[in-house]
Order: sequence, then structure tokens, then C-alpha cells
Amino acid sequence: MYNNTELRKIQEKKLEILIDIANFCKENQITYWLDSGTLLGAIRHGGFIPWDDDIDIIVMQEDAKFLKENYKSENFEIVNTNEEGINFYKVISKKDQVQVGESIAELDIDIFLVTSYPDSYALKFWNSFFHLKKNRIEKFSLTLFFTNILINLKRKLEKTKLFNYKNIEKKMKHILDKAKKENKTMPNIAYTPDCGFHLIFWKKKEIFPLRKIKFEGVEFYAPNNYDTYLKRLYYSYMDLPPKEKRVPDHYRGESLKLLQK
Repeated sequence: MYNNTELRKIQEKKLEILIDIANFCKENQITYWLDSGTLLGAIRHGGFIPWDDDIDIIVMQEDAKFLKENYKSENFEIVNTNEEGINFYKVISKKDQVQVGESIAELDIDIFLVTSYPDSYALKFWNSFFHLKKNRIEKFSLTLFFTNILINLKRKLEKTKLFNYKNIEKKMKHILDKAKKENKTMPNIAYTPDCGFHLIFWKKKEIFPLRKIKFEGVEFYAPNNYDTYLKRLYYSYMDLPPKEKRVPDHYRGESLKLLQK
């Protein structure tokens, strides 16, 4: 079982990475905001989810190359994820690692890329098959119950060549590239097609103008309408999971220890 003291040490080291990246973005006018569990933690707990150490932020795709090529730090570096066919960044510590049971893992935070999208029924259709997973719910919901049934049916189609991930990704990218070429209005924002996720579409007006919120006592940027943003990700995001599930997601059942490289 993980040790709360060691988990807190890891959280504090990851916070140092976040602060450094946020400062670089501010100095270079790069748009970023807190995402996923980091945003949830900021709103629900004022910082880290107490039993987790994840830090996730968003950067616009058009800023990502500049960020990766120009960010320099004595303590941290930006690398591409090493997962095949998935494209996002990790900022890793040059000095610290995490021991997970008998294994050694990088101490890092995630930077996910987003881009603008048109209103497109075709895009939404293909996205409905993309990186499907059941919705995680702690309380019964009739809507999500039937949604999960539909997901299982769609998974059967994924076994065919037409609906495999790579083919769907190509179709979605084609729709996006065509819309850009034709200068279509792009009122939506979502992860890039190769980010490895089912795309969640937010209206730009739900995100911008960004607002500042505190995470561990430090101000960072967040979506303007964070309530809508989080509901699309987590539904009843203010509800705590059962006590037995309040453990670090990436290290379930393993001991943790902060190590120096």
C-alpha cells in the first residue's frame, strides 16, 4: 500500500514542474489551462486530489512545437509520449524518479494538445466510435446505463476494418483538414485526433476567456466555464468515489517512493 508521506513528496515535485511550465507559457504568451484530474482537484479539493499525483494541462496544438523546441530547464525536459500511435507530451524530471513497487517510473506531468474543430455531424459520428470506454459512474444513472450498452454494441463494429482506430483517426483528420482548407468556422475545441482519447467537444465560449484559479495555493489558468467542462469529463464531478477507490490510479496496490536519479 502506498505511503501518504511519499505521495505528498511526489505531488510537491510535480507541482514544481507545473509552476515552471506555467511560467514559461506566461513569458511566451502560450495559452494553457489545467485539465482532467488536475482541474477537478483544483475545484473540488483546492489542489491535488488527495490520493492522486497526476498533473494534466492543455496546450493549443499551434503552440506545442514552439513549447517543445524552446523550453529549457536545468531540472526538467519535454519529451513525446512513448506510446505507439499516441501523440502528447510529458515533462519529466531530470533529477527525480518514482519507485513503484519493484519498478522505476519517470516523475512527470502530461501536456495534452487541443485544436479547433468545425460543427460536423460526420465528425461526431466517427468520434462516437473513437477510443470507446465505459463511463465510470459510482451511482446508477439511467442515461449512462444505456450509453454503456451502446458502447458495447459499437465495440463489436470496431473489430471490422472500417471501424478500427487507425481508420477512424484518418477519417477524422480528413474532416478537420478539409474544414481548415475551406476556412470553415471552428467554434469547438477538443483533443487532437492522435491524442489517444475519445474527443470531448467544448464550445470555445465555454473555455475562453480563461480564468485564474488556485491549485495548491498557486494561481493557474482554467476554463472559464469549468463546471460545464468538468461535467463533460466526469458528470457528477463533486461526488467523491467510494473510500476503497481513493488510491493512486497509476500505482494501485503498489508502494511508492521518491528517488533521486
